Amino acid sequence: MASILIKILPLDLAATLSPGVLALAIILLGSKNQPKAKALILLLGMLLVAIAITVFGFILGNNVTPGVEPTLTSAIIDAIFGLFFLFYGFKIILGPERMIKPREEKVRFWRLFILGFLVSATNFDALFLSFAAAKEVGDAAVHFGAKSILLAVNIFFFTLPIMLPLIIYLLFPEFAGRVLANINRIVLKYSRYILFAMFMIFGIYFLSKSLGFFI
Repeated sequence: MASILIKILPLDLAATLSPGVLALAIILLGSKNQPKAKALILLLGMLLVAIAITVFGFILGNNVTPGVEPTLTSAIIDAIFGLFFLFYGFKIILGPERMIKPREEKVRFWRLFILGFLVSATNFDALFLSFAAAKEVGDAAVHFGAKSILLAVNIFFFTLPIMLPLIIYLLFPEFAGRVLANINRIVLKYSRYILFAMFMIFGIYFLSKSLGFFI
């Protein structure tokens, strides 16, 4: 289990680098009316996506490459993953910055839930990384209890861009604004470079894993 955790942890950590989602959570927590409830509803929308992408990745890894000898199908899938990760890594570093700029206004809770779902479902960086991590868990030769824990870790990190501001706000409400603003500034400044490195590393990893079947 420890070896699989070490393998997926960089993917999960990179998936948390979502400055737009973090900025949205900060704005909601800075609102005057029911800030905690707003952030919680947004988190629930994000949680739905996290569970869906984790289950999908796990099923693919568990059914196609069930922790035994690699097959032709699994090698092809790994090759597709590797090429896609390399392509998307260059797209991140060469493309323009993407930021979510929500407006401060009175919002219905059901709309916030949908917003949390849509923001997460279109946060392709995090989706690809979390999907790959869940696939690795499905592919791992460990018992189901260990896999369940690893999948829970995957979901936790996917939702961390909203969960972390909410936890900081609950623990340190007086200092939350300044602390969260600094965190968002750092993530915004360096996230694309870290994501680029992660996509390159795991693109090469998946390609190497695929080539190992043919060599």
